[in-house]
Amino acid sequence: MTANQNIITSPYRRGADFGFIFGLYLSLMFFSSIFASALPLLGLLSLVMVVCVPAVIYVFIRRYDKELQECATFPMMWMLGVVVFVCGILISGALLVVYMKWIEPDFIMGQLQGLIELGKNAPGTALEEAGGIAAQMIEANFIPSPIAIVSEIIMAAIVSGSILSIVISALIALRHKLQRQRRGRIDGADE
Repeated sequence: MTANQNIITSPYRRGADFGFIFGLYLSLMFFSSIFASALPLLGLLSLVMVVCVPAVIYVFIRRYDKELQECATFPMMWMLGVVVFVCGILISGALLVVYMKWIEPDFIMGQLQGLIELGKNAPGTALEEAGGIAAQMIEANFIPSPIAIVSEIIMAAIVSGSILSIVISALIALRHKLQRQRRGRIDGADE
């Protein structure tokens, strides 16, 4: 074994590596939802990708744990998941800002106008109320900037990613503990 193989890979470094991949995943998810109006199958792809986010994070955390021969601690796995989310959302957020600011600068206004139309077609529902709020925003010239929208997405992703990472890391750590207890009972019975 070389010296590099004996060093435990930092969850921060490994999280950044996985975060790059996750950033591409999130970018594909976001852009498929944006272009779903032109190609409806992209809406289905986006929905499937949203549902698969926990599985993707589980794969990253489990892969890191296997790299450490199933000796990763709960805090290491949790921090890895958080770093994956932070790096991933920063990458996809930067691409979203570029798209909304320079490629399609009327994107936000178009979404608000679409919400108004949707609200008009659904009287007496929450959509009608949301459409009314969108109309008031346009009337007051209170249109959020792309950076403001992406900042909110980043905060929501970091919080939800942290919670998801806690749950997944706890489940993996609990499984390790149960396996150690089972091995201990088997070893004790053999003696």
